[in-house]
Amino acid sequence: LRPEGVPDATDTRFLRAARALAGSQIPNWNEAAAAARERLEASARRSNATLTFPDRVPQLLRSLISRGAEATGVLDGARRLAEIPQLAGMGDHAFLAAAASAQPRRLASGTVLYSSGDDAAEIYLVLAGRLDFVRETPVGPQPMGAAEVADFAGEEALIAAPRTAEARAAGATTLLGFSPDFLFENPDRAAWLRHLRACLARRLSRLNDLFREFFPAHRPSRTLGTGTKGGVAALSLEEKSRGLTSGGLSESDRFLFAAFAEEKSFPKEAVIFQEGDEGDALYAVTRGRVRISRSLAGGEEALAILGPGEIFGEMAILDSSAAGRSADALAHEEAILLELSRARFEGLERADPDGCADLSALLCKLAARRCVETAERLARWRVMAGPG
Repeated sequence: LRPEGVPDATDTRFLRAARALAGSQIPNWNEAAAAARERLEASARRSNATLTFPDRVPQLLRSLISRGAEATGVLDGARRLAEIPQLAGMGDHAFLAAAASAQPRRLASGTVLYSSGDDAAEIYLVLAGRLDFVRETPVGPQPMGAAEVADFAGEEALIAAPRTAEARAAGATTLLGFSPDFLFENPDRAAWLRHLRACLARRLSRLNDLFREFFPAHRPSRTLGTGTKGGVAALSLEEKSRGLTSGGLSESDRFLFAAFAEEKSFPKEAVIFQEGDEGDALYAVTRGRVRISRSLAGGEEALAILGPGEIFGEMAILDSSAAGRSADALAHEEAILLELSRARFEGLERADPDGCADLSALLCKLAARRCVETAERLARWRVMAGPG
C-alpha cells in the first residue's frame, strides 16, 4: 500500500490513511474490516482463552496502578476535566490520559506565566480563570487576546517558536501544562487534537479581528473575477511532496499531506478565493507563487507572497463556522496548488478518527504557525500605527 519512494517512517501513517480512504472508495469495506477484526479476535482467543483482544483500558489501568497513591490525583484530575461543559464528549480515555500526562499550574491574580521572547516548552489548558496576552512594543502595549476556560494557550510550543506575548493571569487561574509530545504521540490524542483545532481557530480569528482596529472603515474597493476551482494538474506523490520541502514540514508530514490533497493549476492573476467567500478547502503551494491581500480604500494591500511549501486558507478546515475568507488569494504567477477540501477531511475523520490523528496534528501545527505569524504581524502594525 505504500507508494513508491515514500520514506519508511510513514508506513503506519499511510496504512491509516488507506484504511480511512477505503471506506468511501471500496464497497462493503467497513463490513469486511469488521469481519477481519472478529476473525483476529477469535483466533487470539483460541490460542489463549484468557487473552483479551487489545484495547487501551488495561494499559491505562496498569499506568494508574504503577503510580500508587498518585493514581488518586490522576482520577481526580480526570473527573475535573469531565466536569467542564466545554469538554463534554471527549471520553474517559482522553480525560485519564490528559490527567496522567499534564502538570497542574496554579497562578495568583497578576502572575506572569511567560513573557514575550521566552522559549516555549509547554502548551496549557485553562481549567479555571483567564489568561490575558499583551505584547509590549516601543509605542505602547498591544493586546493579543485572551484564553478562557477550556481554551489552549501557548501554541508556540507546538512549533518550538519563541513566545509572542506575555501571558498574565487575570484572576486566580488553574492550568494544565502539556508537553507537545502528548498531543503528537499519545494514543488517546485524537479527541484532544480536535479540541485543539477548534481552540487554535478561535485564537487565529481573534487575532485577525484585532486588525480591524487599524482599518475601522474597511470596505472592499475593487471587484475581482469569480474564483476558480482550478485546472487539472498531474503530479506524482513524490513530486507533490517535493514541492512542500521548503515549507518547514517534516518528510513524513509532507508525504501525508500530499496523499490526502488534490493538485490544481491556476494561471497568473486567477482568483483562488476572495474575501467573504465561504471557505471549503485549504491549499499548499507546490509551484509558483500566491498573493494574499485585502482591498483597502487606496487599492490592494498585499499581506504576503507565498511560495512553494507554504499553506493558506486553513480556517476552512479549522473552523467550519467561520464567517468567510478573511482575505483574497490570487495566483501571483502561474501556480500549482494542493487542495485539501473540508468535505474530504471531515469524511476521513468520521470514518477513522484515530487514523486521521496524524493529519489532525499536522493541521494543528499549521494553525499554530499561522497564529505566531499573525501575532508578529499585529505587533509590527502596532509600531507603524504609532502611540495611542
